[in-house]
Amino acid sequence: MSFITATQSNWFLIGPIAKVLGYLMNWIFMGISAIGLPNIGLAIILFTLVIKALMIPLSIKQQKFSKLQAVMQPELTRIQNKYKGKTDNASLMAQQEETKEVYAKYGTSATGGCLQSLIQMPVLFALYQVIYKMPGYITELKGYYLPIANALKNISGYDSNEELMKMVVANGVKKADLIKLAEPDHLNYIIDMMYNFTREEWQTFLNIFNNADMTAAYNNAAASIDKANYFLGIDLTMTPMQQLWPAIFIPLLAGGLQWLSTKLMEMGNKTGVKKNKDQQQDMMKSMNIMFPIMSVVFCFMFSAGLGVYWVASSGIQVIIQLIVNKYMDKVDLNEMVKKNVEKMNEKRVKKGLPEKKVANITSEVHNLEEEAQKEKRIEESLAEKAKASTEYYASRSTARKGSLAEKAGMVLQYEERQKELKSGKSKE
Repeated sequence: MSFITATQSNWFLIGPIAKVLGYLMNWIFMGISAIGLPNIGLAIILFTLVIKALMIPLSIKQQKFSKLQAVMQPELTRIQNKYKGKTDNASLMAQQEETKEVYAKYGTSATGGCLQSLIQMPVLFALYQVIYKMPGYITELKGYYLPIANALKNISGYDSNEELMKMVVANGVKKADLIKLAEPDHLNYIIDMMYNFTREEWQTFLNIFNNADMTAAYNNAAASIDKANYFLGIDLTMTPMQQLWPAIFIPLLAGGLQWLSTKLMEMGNKTGVKKNKDQQQDMMKSMNIMFPIMSVVFCFMFSAGLGVYWVASSGIQVIIQLIVNKYMDKVDLNEMVKKNVEKMNEKRVKKGLPEKKVANITSEVHNLEEEAQKEKRIEESLAEKAKASTEYYASRSTARKGSLAEKAGMVLQYEERQKELKSGKSKE
């Protein structure tokens, strides 16, 4: 059992969004119930599919920004290196202005990729609230528990029963929340408590009161409760840690699919330009490791219902990412930048500012590729010289390795070599 919560979320901003998403979840459950499949797990998968489909336009926008970011990054890195270590106000202002100019050249802004994430964040939090508080949003599911809750409320002194209080507190409920069980018309708290009962806890709960009406109400609803809450042999109200087999597959699938999703996203951002070793690249590598690990940990900690959502979300995201990657392969970056700049210029004209010229992405990428090849040739040349130098000194040294004689010999060899090079009489 988890902790007692208000049946519907009342968080600022999250609550109203959760209410809208709750309507969708309720309609889906009613639909699958009408065909004889009233199951929370199936409802979560269909619910996730609909939500992810609605978010495809945001995914495409985010991917477009990431693609442009990969092209812009070498220019942004050069600006960072140019002002590295300069902390005076003039340098900081100049760096900020030059960075803005780069973004403007491509018709975007530094916050272009953040907007999609900011839109998705409250939706994701609201999704969790709906999945975590199912009886508050699914009327049919709530109806299974309502007769049992009413029977409990009719038992005198149920809210002060010591055995019930110990049972509830032992499962994570704060003592301050216990008073909510006795508040008038607060059946929601009782239903939330019951929704998180395991089969063993149900038996303990019924034995505490040994009430004929409540036992009869439970017996009438037990089959429906199990049919709704069990998915592929997994109790969705319990954590995978509480039941292990076969629920252990939920965290493993969530982590694996999350890793695959991030890899596909990384593949979709490739532009053919050599990436600089910068913070963005390091951050991407960290994300590829941390997100799958977080998925595994969270899916072990929270109810299996949330885990099913996480698996469904990651699985559907993999499919969507494959579609988005195919779409992005056909996207003309020049055309995309042209449209971006046109939209930006419309805003600039309204503000009385001069229009920006459209950048030629093909030319920019070509120049960056040439520069990358030049850097590669320089690195290879330096590596060859270092190798040749090491071999030269090693071949002419007879002293014990690491000894003072060897170091002195290296100095003499170096001076001798320099003289040979200057005189043009090298024997090598």
